Formats: sequence, C-alpha cells, structure tokens
Amino acid sequence: MGTKRHPRGRTSSFFAEWTSENAAAVPDPEPKERRQWRRSPAIASAGVVAAAVTASLLLPGGSASADPSSNTWYRLRMCESSNNYSINTGNAHYGAYQFDLSTWRSVGGSGYPNRASAAEQDARALILYRQRGWQPWQCASILGLREDSDARSGRTSDIRVPGSGSSGGTGSGGSGSTSGIPAFPGGSHWYQYGETSTNIKRFQDRMHARGYFPVGTGEYGPNTQRMVKQLQRLNGLVPNGYIGPNTWRLAWTGKYSVPTATPSAKPSTTKIPAFPGGSHWYQYGETSTNIKRFQDRMHARGYFPVGTGEYGPNTLRTVKQLQRLNGLVPNGLIGPNTWRLAWTGKYTAP
Repeated sequence: MGTKRHPRGRTSSFFAEWTSENAAAVPDPEPKERRQWRRSPAIASAGVVAAAVTASLLLPGGSASADPSSNTWYRLRMCESSNNYSINTGNAHYGAYQFDLSTWRSVGGSGYPNRASAAEQDARALILYRQRGWQPWQCASILGLREDSDARSGRTSDIRVPGSGSSGGTGSGGSGSTSGIPAFPGGSHWYQYGETSTNIKRFQDRMHARGYFPVGTGEYGPNTQRMVKQLQRLNGLVPNGYIGPNTWRLAWTGKYSVPTATPSAKPSTTKIPAFPGGSHWYQYGETSTNIKRFQDRMHARGYFPVGTGEYGPNTLRTVKQLQRLNGLVPNGLIGPNTWRLAWTGKYTAP
C-alpha cells in the first residue's frame, strides 16, 4: 500500500520509513475479541508503562471491553511518534498520538498536546477512538488495526481525564478555577501592540465574556493595550502591555474594573449639547456623525472605543446598559433622554 494522505491533513515520510524498516517486527493485528483492561504483570519498557496508564482512566471497577489493548496503543504510538509523548517536530502535530490542535480541542484538550501528561494524552486518544475509531491515525491503516464495538460508539462518559476533574472528554471551561485556564499558547513569544493573532482574539473574547471588552478581532490595537495595561496594574504586574503567560491567566482569574470617569473641573452643570436628532431617534444599523459624537462622549468617559459613527453591536450593548442603569426602557434607541445620559448617566461594566 502506498503512503496515504493523513486524515488530519499531512503526509509523513516518517510513516513510510518506519514501515519499511520495522513492518516485519510488528506482530500481526490481534483478533477482534472482548477483553478486560489490566496492567501487564511484567512491563518491559517505559513505553508500556505509559500505555498501561490508559487502562486506569476508566471508572473504578468499570469494564472497557472491546477497547484496544495496551499493546495496540503502544504499536500505534511507536508508529506515530516513536512513543515520544513530548515530541514537537514543527509539523503542527504534537505528542505521542500526533494530535493537531483542532482535534485536541475537539476532545477537550487545552494548550499543546505534547505539554500534557502522558496519562492525559492517553485518555484523550481513547476519547477520540470512541468518537471516530481509527480514522484520525494513518498509522492505524499502516499497522492494519481493526475497529471494534467501542469504536465510533460516542460513549465517553466512563473515561476519566487525569487532572481535569472531568469525564467524557469535555474540558472544564469555568472561570476562576485554575483547572479551566487554557495553557498560554504563545510559548516564548509574548503578544504585543500591532500584532494580529487568533490567540489575541481568544484573549479578547475571554475579556468580552466577562463584560469588559468588545468582541475580539484578533488585532492588538489601542483598546486592547489599554485593557491589558489596566488588567496588569490591578493585579500587581508591570503594566507593559505585553500578553505573556501571567497576563494570559489574568483574563480568567484577574480582577478588572472599568475606570470611573474623571470628575470634570467644571461644575456638574457642564453644558450638555442639545439632542441633534429632532424627532428622529438613532437606532441599530444607522450611520451618522451624531452617533459618532455619542460614541466619542462614552469613549471620553472610558467606556467605549473611539467612535466610528456606525451603530453596531457594541454601541447597542452600551446604549442598553446605559438605559438600564439609569431607569430607562432598554430599547437601544438613542433619543433625547439617552443622549443626555452620555454626559450625565451612570455606567459601569457588568
């Protein structure tokens, strides 16, 4: 059989080389049968020790009948990665089972697979097998591995992922608990002003979920820099604006509050410009220089980006919250009363 295109989007010369050099040493596939997970009484290598960990991932006393044996997993890992759990060759596939990041996320993983423990990689590989059988691994075809009754069954509730406190392959995604914080994805690279990245977007979206930032764009611009520096200041870090490992964690655990508006040197009777719309109230979807003026006023108070004049989702959220906090019907329309609130109303991030 010629070298196949890998189901996860790669063709590895390693597979072909490994097959030509080692195929004769690989025992024939085990016959399909129902069997119990158990540790081998005599473990010959560290690889087999790691393979046996998979057996302990199930509920105490639970039976994993029909799941692949520890020897089958060992053979798969040898073919995929030479049984190296920490391998990263720069081909966008990581760890003993050569997960790509999207597949790793689909089974509840966070961070990079090669940085996870051997036990976690084993558990998530078993979850993937229960979901998709051998399909994700080209080496399964090379080795002639056979699927059984648990393959593609979707039954993952009995699989325990070590250290995650979860079962069934779902990652814990709560805020505030350290187990739910995804690993910093930048490695030795810290994100900074001017960059664009999906990881920056993830950081922004996390802050948006907490109510302190618009939906992420992935662009590290002035609004992101202000938000990052304040997050750092309020949590005892040097406010340098870099998103490194410590600042990344603060998006999940750090305290953050919108700064209060700086009191004006003038009396509170500062002149409020007359509502410019007449009988027309501004609403979602419109574009106007008067909408920009409203946005810029909220920006001057520290609660909104620089105005664009477009009444979009961010403006709608701001207007409704402004109305709610000041006793108006939160209908999202900018009329005379809401217009005045941009100068006089109370407004805080939720």
